[in-house]
Amino acid sequence: MTALVVGLLIALAAVSLGLRTTAILIPRVHPIVRLIAACVIGAIFAAVTLQVSERYRVYDLGLGLLLSLSPVGVFDLLKWWFRWRAS
Repeated sequence: MTALVVGLLIALAAVSLGLRTTAILIPRVHPIVRLIAACVIGAIFAAVTLQVSERYRVYDLGLGLLLSLSPVGVFDLLKWWFRWRAS
């Protein structure tokens, strides 16, 4: 159960990172395409963050960084949802 919650929180952090990156790189595309691109980009960012923190043996720091970002992921998903519905 703990692994599921941690995985969900890391996924939310990844989506947040991806949505904020795609807002700068590709702002005028279909919202579903932007969400898919955001998930891919965010997954890459999250994986790289965890790998770098593991390499430097500060895995808890990298995990804590991503987990602290996860509440922002909820906000970014809601913002994306409302903007998609408004367009």
